[in-house]
Amino acid sequence: MRILFAGTGQIAVPTLTALSEKGLVGAVLTAPDAPGKRGKGLVPPPVKVEAERLSLPVLQPEHLGSAARDEVSAFNCDTLVSFCYGKIFGPKFLALFSHTCNIHPSALPKYRGPSPVYAAIKNGDRSISISLQEIALCCDEGKLYLQKEFPLQGTENNESLEEKVSTLVPELALPLFMADSLPSPVEQSGTASWAGFIKKEDGAIDFNQSAKTLHAQIRAVYPWPKAVTSYNGLPLYLCSVSGSVFDIEECECAEAPGTVVSHEKKRGFKIATSCGYLYVDRLQLPTKKELDSLSFLNGNKGIIGSVLR
Repeated sequence: MRILFAGTGQIAVPTLTALSEKGLVGAVLTAPDAPGKRGKGLVPPPVKVEAERLSLPVLQPEHLGSAARDEVSAFNCDTLVSFCYGKIFGPKFLALFSHTCNIHPSALPKYRGPSPVYAAIKNGDRSISISLQEIALCCDEGKLYLQKEFPLQGTENNESLEEKVSTLVPELALPLFMADSLPSPVEQSGTASWAGFIKKEDGAIDFNQSAKTLHAQIRAVYPWPKAVTSYNGLPLYLCSVSGSVFDIEECECAEAPGTVVSHEKKRGFKIATSCGYLYVDRLQLPTKKELDSLSFLNGNKGIIGSVLR
């Protein structure tokens, strides 16, 4: 088996490394370099950086048209493996390969689309699955080679859960691709759902929702776009919450939703919601760095008793 590995984000890097160390990767397909923050020029995607470290050929076409197909064909790869690549493969491109496999962190057909990790956290799921599937013309609709479920603690944020998934995938992928042949895939079963792109407005906090809902939202949108409310007329980013979403007690709060009731040393700011109290332990004001709740309180004593909007 000779693999063309298609990937872009950091989540795909450990899988590329593992496959390459077994001598399975012939070339790497990734997104073009993108503009960096604050005019720092073009920044290569994480998969490109790792591919160059591994001395693998790197292809970065803007489009997967005839020129890209010719470039790919020169490497004589018989298997296409895709993980967080970011482009849809057309029929002519897929026809270059005898076998294809897409890696997707959800229990397909649940959470098809680009943001399954976000969706799992946002919806308060107690587990996440990793699916290895054939690549179909429609997004994430291919037959399944395998699917494995892993429990969640209810404390993960988008960043930490993607990191966890990235370490779990090689354990599933290596045995699959080192076998003499791929297993016969089976059709997906169950109700399909869609997890679209994360938007900046997904970070907007409404304290008229429950503590459980807000706990999940804050974790789901970290590190981007970050959950945001308003304090003293300025945006206030809520970066981290205490405890597990599964342990939150549902209760009626005496205070108005958004009221910062108190500060607890080990849990952070206690904030009233429509149902239950939310504990926030890391915060950030615009142009400032993130602070733990005690450090934030030291510089913002008036936050106790204020109402976040």
